[in-house]
Amino acid sequence: MATEERRVRDFGLIFYLWFILVIAAYGFGIYAIWQLTGAHPELMDWVVTKFGQVYTYVQEYIWWAVLVVAVLFIAGVLIAYFEVWMMSYLGAEIVNSVIFGVPLLLLGAGIYAIIKVPEIWIGIVILAPAVFLIFIILLLARRVILGAKVFEMSNEAVNEQKGTLGPVFFFAIISVITIITGVAGSIYAGSNLDEWLTSIGKTANWIEYLVFFVIIYVYLAIHWTMLYFSDAVNICIFKRWNNYKDASIRIAIREIWKVKGSIVLFGMFMAFFDAIIKTIQYFAKKQWFAKWKTSKAWTITMKVLTIIFIAFIWILRWLFKILKFLNYYTLTIIVVEKQGFVKSIIRSADLSLDSAADIIIGKAGVNIAKGLFTFMTFGIFSTGGFFLGYYWLAGLFSIPAGSLGGISFQVLFSLAVAAVFFFFGYLPTTAILRPISTAYKTILYFNIVDPFRDRPGRKTRVSGDVQRSLDKIKEDVMLTYDKEERPTWAKPVEAEV
Repeated sequence: MATEERRVRDFGLIFYLWFILVIAAYGFGIYAIWQLTGAHPELMDWVVTKFGQVYTYVQEYIWWAVLVVAVLFIAGVLIAYFEVWMMSYLGAEIVNSVIFGVPLLLLGAGIYAIIKVPEIWIGIVILAPAVFLIFIILLLARRVILGAKVFEMSNEAVNEQKGTLGPVFFFAIISVITIITGVAGSIYAGSNLDEWLTSIGKTANWIEYLVFFVIIYVYLAIHWTMLYFSDAVNICIFKRWNNYKDASIRIAIREIWKVKGSIVLFGMFMAFFDAIIKTIQYFAKKQWFAKWKTSKAWTITMKVLTIIFIAFIWILRWLFKILKFLNYYTLTIIVVEKQGFVKSIIRSADLSLDSAADIIIGKAGVNIAKGLFTFMTFGIFSTGGFFLGYYWLAGLFSIPAGSLGGISFQVLFSLAVAAVFFFFGYLPTTAILRPISTAYKTILYFNIVDPFRDRPGRKTRVSGDVQRSLDKIKEDVMLTYDKEERPTWAKPVEAEV
């Protein structure tokens, strides 16, 4: 078995400190839930009563409901993998058709509007962006084709490595736990903060902001770090799929354990900026709207401030998007090159600016896939759920024949069934998009900077036709990058059997 071994300077101690923080945060969240439910027994009584009523209503069909949910979920997984299999053969053609076809449609619509519509400015408004998009796309045509082929290759990798869905589902479960404990902890701290500050003789607002920021930051740090650990496992799998013939979660976990400290640092780094945005947004909205309600004289001023606030938050969010864009390759570099947190960020910024067009194409490909998945899932699950609800379940549950706002109760019930079917059928397709995006990011990295180039023992699992297409495209595309020669690892990679 071929694998790479090298000594890595990684601040592993921070992983154990972070792990203690996770246990403490979850413990605080559980304690907050216990305190909140104990302080409001009427709420718990209401929940138990309502749950009992619902259970009494459906107890005869409860196992049927469980079976339906299980069947929907399994069917959603199968359909999602069918779509990935289809995209592994037609992904490049679909992406190219959309990217090249949409501007051409706009161009045709603009010309038609100029000829047929009396107001010529309407045609010009449509035609101008179409011409601009066509110019940009033709300028980057080869890189569009390369990105589309890498996207198709990413679907091929996910189709072969179905185990990459495991880390995504693990992260989804952890996210639910983090959200529940985080919300409970925030509510509990917020409701008791004034009392805590009074008991220690403090009343400053900045302490309230600091406490809220720390709580939000801790749970966001758990969220981001868990996300990056799940992505890191899949990066290792796709790396070995691209460069060797053996790939497994077991090998991936062993690899990322060498850089666990850098992954934690990266997660805490991104969580810090995310927490700042959320804290500013929460307190600014709370203070401004509170004043707006209490003082009518401030109405006009507060409207202006609200507009400024919305613009400020919008700017912050776009700055955060830019930060994520510059760190597009950071996790991949941490896992593959094992250079450490700071060096990986610097190197990622350089590569991201150099391959901005390829990143945008990858995101476009994933969005196109998402649209296709959504359309197919909606057509299959929602339509099937509606007809099943209308022609069978409505009678089974004895839905009355009345109407609400001119819409019959049977139709409303059927729409609710369709929504449930869509949710449980669509969930697997959204989960599978994460590995596709991770695969694209990893494979694109190896096509731009290949640290395994000409390595003995390299046995890629890429299909021959895809590899030949990539090699042909890359001969022209590589000349369009800023650097004539892409850098590789400073230290060679040793292979072991």
